[in-house]
Amino acid sequence: MILKRILQSILIVAVLMVSLAATTHDVKASSYCGPTYVVQPGDWLAKIARYCGVSTSALIAANPWTQYYYYIYPGQVLNIPAAYYPPPPPPPPPDYGGPAYCGPNYDMYGAYWYVCRGDTLGKIARYYGVSWQYLQYHNGIYNPNIIYPGQIIRP
Repeated sequence: MILKRILQSILIVAVLMVSLAATTHDVKASSYCGPTYVVQPGDWLAKIARYCGVSTSALIAANPWTQYYYYIYPGQVLNIPAAYYPPPPPPPPPDYGGPAYCGPNYDMYGAYWYVCRGDTLGKIARYYGVSWQYLQYHNGIYNPNIIYPGQIIRP
């Protein structure tokens, strides 16, 4: 009888320790939600909290008006507290072939050609009325068949 009481006490203490240990550390929630969530038909607070990876009490604390109104409606926007935000995607690489940069331009040193995707030394030479060999020599281009987008060629 005493052994049974000791085992029950040990079991109760173990359950309490595990439950306290689980609630004392701060865990980042894995979430499908961003900083806000738009209520959909058939949603309720507990369902939204579970979907967004936060507790219902935290969701209510972030939206204090939900304590006083018992219903949420489709289209309402809820604030999601401490939700996990994935890092933003990396910016796209610069597009040197854009039409705003391509072709002939001028600066304080005179005329130049901003090379775009698909440009050839022959095309640039025809525009300026010179030979491609002239452009190759004066711009220090080793191989006339290889010019790069973003390269500047001066006549």
